Parts: sequence; structure tokens; C-alpha cells
Amino acid sequence: MEYVTELLEIQEDFPFYMSIGSGFSREEEQSGRAIMHNHHSLEINYCLEGEGRYLIGDDQYPIKPGDVFIINNLEYHRAINDDGGLKLLVIVFDADLVLSNSEDYSYIRAFYEWKPDFHHRLSGRSLVTEEIEILLKEMYEEWQKQAVGYRLVLKSDLMKLLALIYRRFAQTKGYGEQILHFQTGRTRLAAALSLLEERFQEELTLAQLADTVHMNPNYFSGLFSSLMGCTVSEYLIRRRLKHAAMLLVTGAQSILSIALESGFHSVPYFNRTFRKHFGIPPGEYRKNAAAVPQARS
Repeated sequence: MEYVTELLEIQEDFPFYMSIGSGFSREEEQSGRAIMHNHHSLEINYCLEGEGRYLIGDDQYPIKPGDVFIINNLEYHRAINDDGGLKLLVIVFDADLVLSNSEDYSYIRAFYEWKPDFHHRLSGRSLVTEEIEILLKEMYEEWQKQAVGYRLVLKSDLMKLLALIYRRFAQTKGYGEQILHFQTGRTRLAAALSLLEERFQEELTLAQLADTVHMNPNYFSGLFSSLMGCTVSEYLIRRRLKHAAMLLVTGAQSILSIALESGFHSVPYFNRTFRKHFGIPPGEYRKNAAAVPQARS
């Protein structure tokens, strides 16, 4: 089975995106073309109509009208359109859009729930309120029109949506220890994460990052990996690739210029790393960008 990290056309100054997806067809699944993919961002899906199946990590869920699915940035997933009529409202956003301090963690709390009996699905029959449904549809209308101030409206609506989703998850069962670990860990690493964001093009050392949060480098490295799901060097490469992919889509700079601006000092290394991460070389990614449809999920 193929696993790919996809980059959607999401703006750095407003990391939010909405689309209508239909998932992969049963024919694509049977032929092996239905890939498992993830994003750098968090994702919310709302089933407008049709039925299918959602594969998220090692779990599988039925998809029925009214269902809401939440997927974090580490989880590989794919939706299968079983009846040919599946229609999903897809929201993709970066956590930083709603996180201004440690108290805001509850907005994304449900994405890292990991309870053994209920991970990603809110059943439309029992857990998705009419208020959530109305808000989702209003957000998509706002996204399509993009009238003056639409970003302010969408951010406000997103925060309300996340609060309502959190409330519904909180009404199922108590939260596990991993939630507390994630919340506490993110707070402790906040300064290092900010430094990575501000200076990702530079050659930051483990010692520099650990020093910002007053930790031993080895302890910092272990905590970072357990919290973020990757090593510091892997995180740094992903951040550089995300910036490079954005430049490929939005500008006409040369591959060399993009590689250097993103923090890569060797074009051959940049090309190899980009291809390994996205499945295609930078030049082909640029050519395909204009033809990329909405998120399939």
C-alpha cells in the first residue's frame, strides 16, 4: 500500500482550506490506486451525502450522512466511495491558526484523543448536533464567497466549531493520559517550536533548541519525538519542504532559488528529499499544481 504526504494549496498567512471531496472509488481501491495519505495540517470531514468507508491509521469506520471525522497531522487516511454518491465537506487547517497560548489547546484536544473505543468519528445519528451541521455549511458558503472580512468570520466560526466538536467528544468518555502528555509537552516546547518556525531555513542545532526551553539536548530530543511523532531533523525537513512546495505553487522562481530560500544548500539533495516526501520531483509538482483538484480525503 502506498503512503504519501500531500500538500494542499493552503496559504501561510491564513492556513485554512475548504473543498468538496468524493473519496476514492471502489475501482481505484481494487486497482491499488487509492493511496493512504496525510497532511501537515489537521482535517475535519463532514458527510453531506452518500456512503462509504474511512480508513484512518489501522482503524476503519463507516461513512454515513451527517457523520463528522477528525484527523490529525500524523495520521494516514483515505475515504472510499462505496456507493458512488459520497460527498464530503473537507476542512484543512494548521493548528497555529487557533493556538495563541497553552490554554487554547482544548480547541484541538479531540484530534489527539486516541481512546481505544472511539477515535475519529462522531456519528451523525447521535453525536453531531444541528448547530454543528449548520455551522459547517455556513463556513463553506463563506469560503466560496470570500467577501470582505471572510478570514475573520471563518476563524471565528472554526474556533466555535472546534469547541462544539470538543464538547461532543468530551461527552463520550473521559480523556486518557496521552492528552495531558500532549498538552503539557507542547507548552514546555513552545519556545523551541517558535524558533523552528522563525528560523527553519537556518542550520539550527539540537543544543540551540534545547537551550531555549532549558533542557538537556538528549532529554529534549526524546520529548520532541514522543510529542511530534518525528525527530527534530525530520520536523525541520518537513517544514522546509512545506515552504518549498508553497513557492513552487505560488511563484516562478527557479528550483535553485527555491531550494536555497527553503534552507537546502544542495539542489540534488533537495530534489531527492522532495521526491521521497511527495512522490514526484519539484518540477513535476509545479506542473501538476494547477491541475490539482479539491481534497479527496
